[in-house]
Amino acid sequence: MRHEHTPAPVLLTPDEAAVILGRDLAELRRWRAQNVGPTFHDLGRGLIRYARDSVIEEAATTSAR
Repeated sequence: MRHEHTPAPVLLTPDEAAVILGRDLAELRRWRAQNVGPTFHDLGRGLIRYARDSVIEEAATTSAR
């Protein structure tokens, strides 16, 4: 029997990004409006996704402050 490794998702939901960053959704919304914080993609109809690598990098940067 072969076990396959499922790779981590490349895009994260706002909820997933908020948990990693230790922030609330309102703050992520403000960051998007100000064009700061991790890279995000607006996929239309209110569907927002964050680039996983960018979220991890932002978490490392903000925890170092």
